Amino acid sequence: MPRRKRRVEEIPVIEGPEFECNLLELKEYPSLRYSSEESETDTRLARYHGSNFWSIKGFGVSRWVIGGYIIIDWKRLMSEGHSIEDVYRGCVKFLNKPPARKKFEKRITKPLFGILQPDAVKLTPREKDGQLVLEVLMLTNKRKSRFVWGEGQTVPVKMKRRALL
Repeated sequence: MPRRKRRVEEIPVIEGPEFECNLLELKEYPSLRYSSEESETDTRLARYHGSNFWSIKGFGVSRWVIGGYIIIDWKRLMSEGHSIEDVYRGCVKFLNKPPARKKFEKRITKPLFGILQPDAVKLTPREKDGQLVLEVLMLTNKRKSRFVWGEGQTVPVKMKRRALL
């Protein structure tokens, strides 16, 4: 039986300007005021969402939801005439760019969080700890990332009858 070729997903072309931004570092358990000894300084940039988003096509199979805070001065950008959705799309355009390769590195680098989709599941501009942030739920194609707390849940797919025999 021939092996199936693995499809490589292309980074979507996002129209509009690109805004330099980064994600706010989060501890694993934000509601608890204490954390375990080994993870006292351990922070990551987002966390996988535990809810089921059935309205998203491919959820749990090829799409997962991560939540986080994008640090960006959205008030200044809105005063320049951009909408919140434009600001988010510009940030995703920046975050989808893979980091620069190190000197003499042969491996082609990939985006840190997988390929983020330009449409947010939820997008809320806020002020958190004196910083202007966008609180967002983003769609990614990567189920497990070392920059994100947890891992994406898998949803069982209908099995073909042939596999049951």
